[in-house]
Amino acid sequence: MPGRLAGLCRKGRLLAPFAFLAALAWVAAAAAGCRPPSRLESATVASHYDGDTLRLADGRRVRLLGIDAPEMNYHKGAPQPLAGRALDRLRTLAPTGGPLRLAYDRQTHDRYGRDLAHTFRPDGINVEETLLREGLAVTFIMPPNTSLADCLLAAERQARLARRGLWALPAYNPLPAVRVPADGNYHVLRGRVTSARRRGDWVLLKVDQRVQLRIARADWSAFEPADHRAWRGRTVIARGKIQSRNGRPQLRVWHPSQIEWSY
Repeated sequence: MPGRLAGLCRKGRLLAPFAFLAALAWVAAAAAGCRPPSRLESATVASHYDGDTLRLADGRRVRLLGIDAPEMNYHKGAPQPLAGRALDRLRTLAPTGGPLRLAYDRQTHDRYGRDLAHTFRPDGINVEETLLREGLAVTFIMPPNTSLADCLLAAERQARLARRGLWALPAYNPLPAVRVPADGNYHVLRGRVTSARRRGDWVLLKVDQRVQLRIARADWSAFEPADHRAWRGRTVIARGKIQSRNGRPQLRVWHPSQIEWSY
């Protein structure tokens, strides 16, 4: 997928004339590494659930911000591809009994009562950035926790271009929207926006008359072009977990980094 996703977060489009400058920006972001967006809090790791969730010695559960690792599916079947590898890598980066540093963003907890935090090793290495760069997780940027979006997207792009980890799997290659399954798994789809409308608190984009992209109006201000009608007829590449809603596939889009478009 071409282009600079950090730029897409603001522009929502592919601008070929600026590709070289965008690439330089990506290199600079990656070289700098992710830095804590807030004061660091010390903690001790007690255990690990999967590649993006762990438990601290004080009993808190922590969901690593900005990423989504493959599911272990402990209670509903076999693990997703590379789920075990992602879990093992998290155990290496943040070992049981070892120290960890937490940095919170704007929203500190989710609806499950888990802490939402960026995690750093004592040597300053960001855990999420490492998992993304190694292709063991994908970005999951959910407003308002966007402080490290550019940095994390840069790390993911490195893995995508090098086809590391998840990005070497066929399931992470773009699929035509007419073929993408609504199985709750992560997919990359490609197709043409055949309708674009507002309904209540949502902006709804239909791709190839089949897959509906659902974007909250509260989040829409970050997308460009701002006029949703201007999206009609454009080819998009969208990514995320494809769910079934009323028997039809849908993708909840939280952040502009989930969509690229071209003429």
